[in-house]
Amino acid sequence: MKDTGRRILFLLLVLICGPCKTFSQQAVDPLLAKLNALPANERRATLIKAAQSERLVEWYATLPAEHAAALIEAFRKSYPFVEIKQTRAGGGRLINRVVTEHRAGLNKFDVLGGTSTSHVALMKAGLIARNMSPVRKELRDGFRDADGYRVAPFTYALVIGYNNRAVPKDQHPRSYEELLSAKWKGQIGLEAAGYEWLAAMIDTMGEDNAMAFARKLASQDLRIQQGSSLLVQQMSAGEFNVLIDALHYQIENQKQLGAPIDYVIPDPLLIKDPSGIWIAKYAPHPHAAALFADFLFTREAQEIYARQNRLPARKDMEWRFAQKTPDRIHVLSVDKWAPRYNELISTFDKLFRQ
Repeated sequence: MKDTGRRILFLLLVLICGPCKTFSQQAVDPLLAKLNALPANERRATLIKAAQSERLVEWYATLPAEHAAALIEAFRKSYPFVEIKQTRAGGGRLINRVVTEHRAGLNKFDVLGGTSTSHVALMKAGLIARNMSPVRKELRDGFRDADGYRVAPFTYALVIGYNNRAVPKDQHPRSYEELLSAKWKGQIGLEAAGYEWLAAMIDTMGEDNAMAFARKLASQDLRIQQGSSLLVQQMSAGEFNVLIDALHYQIENQKQLGAPIDYVIPDPLLIKDPSGIWIAKYAPHPHAAALFADFLFTREAQEIYARQNRLPARKDMEWRFAQKTPDRIHVLSVDKWAPRYNELISTFDKLFRQ
């Protein structure tokens, strides 16, 4: 959710609370519960047989098309009879779309992938099926909800990025507090929707200390820009020297292309709220949807995420970083922050955008 976050959330509340058409299609929750009660081999065989008739998954996702294509190609090698049709948009726009379609009496999407902070809005709208899939037991803590509606295939680390042509390695900032020094004034970039970063500061510093830090940081003549990937490109071009809320995978991907950038891992290592995967409550192709959702958590798919420099959800896979990581790790809690997202947006905007 970018700088239109508040408008999108307001629209969602209007859409969710208003009247909607009556649906003739049945919710898929009972079907999924029945499937998930089967022995693993029988469940898989049942999903495959039915998916051969359904033949399609409508996947609404924030994942870049080229990254999604690698997953779709791998899935179709095993299940060539199922077409995966991806519809891509930003997180807020996708939620807006599925709510709008729901209110119009349309049930188009099967699987949704996006920011986990959307979970509260999706649940209030009644759009998500409960799916206690066997894959849940393979996942790290924080990558599944307790009630069976959300699983998360990957996440990112929040790091301090820097231009290594402008900032020698022995002079790069080693902590957030160092960026309050006068020498960094006018040299720091911040994402215009850096809400999760602020939440991580509050979690790890304590609210009073985090607010005091943020107010001092706001006086550093920040370069505030929408779009995390655009900020990385601007830092690479030397428009500013440090990106305080960089996503590690974007830095790694640009480094591999030869960009003169690197990053520092703060202590504790901050892990962004994991991205979510949901099955639609009124999925038109429920068996194919469940088959595809399961596939996203196989080692094959999780290795694809890892090659894209994402941090996979499976607990039997290590997180790969090009540098030593601190012992302390903090994973942002969706359960804590999703209900407070409006408040978080408002606090961020008052600190950095007014």
